[in-house]
Amino acid sequence: MEELTVIIPSDIAYNDSNDHCLGDECSCSINVDYDILDSSLIIIYILFFIAGLVENTFVLWINWKIKKAKKASYFYVFNLAVADMGAVLTIPFRVMEISHNYQWLLGNFLCKLDAFLYCVNLYSSSFFLTYMTTERFFSLRYPDQALGSRDRRMRWLVCVCLWTLAVVLSIPHYFLYDISESWHTICFVDGITSWNIANFFVTFCGFVIPFPIIIVSNILTTKASKASHDTESIRLSKLISVYIIVFMLCWSPFYITTFISAVDWSTNCNMATVISLLHDLGKCFTFSHCIVNPIFYNFMQKRFMYHLETNVVKFLPKKYVEEVDHVSISSDTEQIVVIS
Repeated sequence: MEELTVIIPSDIAYNDSNDHCLGDECSCSINVDYDILDSSLIIIYILFFIAGLVENTFVLWINWKIKKAKKASYFYVFNLAVADMGAVLTIPFRVMEISHNYQWLLGNFLCKLDAFLYCVNLYSSSFFLTYMTTERFFSLRYPDQALGSRDRRMRWLVCVCLWTLAVVLSIPHYFLYDISESWHTICFVDGITSWNIANFFVTFCGFVIPFPIIIVSNILTTKASKASHDTESIRLSKLISVYIIVFMLCWSPFYITTFISAVDWSTNCNMATVISLLHDLGKCFTFSHCIVNPIFYNFMQKRFMYHLETNVVKFLPKKYVEEVDHVSISSDTEQIVVIS
């Protein structure tokens, strides 16, 4: 993820506050041990990278294997996993920056490309989550009008439109991010006006619009589920409710501090330090959604686990695999294997 910090990157602006503080009245009384902070961030990023890479690899693999399944949800879950995987693959850039005192060593083009690609994955993840939530409501409330397996072209069109929108909204970030060599080479948005534009785009398009839609759709889905007396629908609506809370915990700190950082805090060193610190932590934990999404939309689904087990055991020695009787999963009769 691009280094979004408060006007001046925290690691170089506040390690020596008296030298780099811009305001005449600026005096820092908050001392932050950036060595411990940076080490902690690196560890968390690496854990997120490993978990996100493994989980989303399994999700992409299994959903690709069952891409001809009649359920439309597999199609959108696959695209969501692509977005999450794209975000996970940018984590090494974050680790490299932090380990080199936030210096950008990959040149101007990759600085712009990194900001662009991360935003594409950020927007697309939010958009697909929003669409999946609204589509779930309409399929439950208006089953005769919902997109089914009979209309694959429409699902393709929806996904193309969502990806295109994510790409278009990310284009400004490509032009706004640049290399600056004020103290050492860093990749960030230079200038308060440009910074505010970037913050506005990220916050408004990635959170302000999608989040209320997700909440409203979930409330309507819950009401429709209770009215239908469908046990599976009620269980899924509760699962979505839990995910909304997790979604808010993952993203809110980042977007709130991003919005607040639009204010020029250069004359208040303590406030700038706190905002920068919270922003760095919030930015790090946004990657937790790359771990949460596969769990909620895949690993907690019986049908996905069935396909995962039946495909994984194919790579195991035969002596560890035992065939058992056919079992019924979601009204379909399929063969399952058990690891002994």
